[in-house]
Amino acid sequence: MKYGTADPALVAGSYRTVSVLVYASVVLGVLFLAVLYGTPGIPSFLFPSILVGELIWIFCAFAIWKGIKWAPVLAAILAVVTLGVSLPQPEHYDFAQTGQIVDFLIFAGGAVLQVALLAAVALYFRSRRRSV
Repeated sequence: MKYGTADPALVAGSYRTVSVLVYASVVLGVLFLAVLYGTPGIPSFLFPSILVGELIWIFCAFAIWKGIKWAPVLAAILAVVTLGVSLPQPEHYDFAQTGQIVDFLIFAGGAVLQVALLAAVALYFRSRRRSV
């Protein structure tokens, strides 16, 4: 299989999509931290753990903004880790049943956002090596 040159407009557009989704992940993460901070009864390790994760997301957003070559890979890794940590938690699904709508929307929106980010990163790398 031969590969031709990538379409610059497609590469730029897919990179912009990755950028917007990473920035949205940071905003949603900050919102989550604000909600979590006022929540009574959470384990003492939870807030600092999520704060460290959010700082890594901010680092990723900065790398995306600077156009660093490996930043989309870091975004994909963070999306997988975020999904791997949040999806198996049964408490997250209880939010909908207990009427915690804001918490459930943050969880559900975050999950959809991470899946979209994974798809956007895949599209970005696919657009960079367009087949002829």
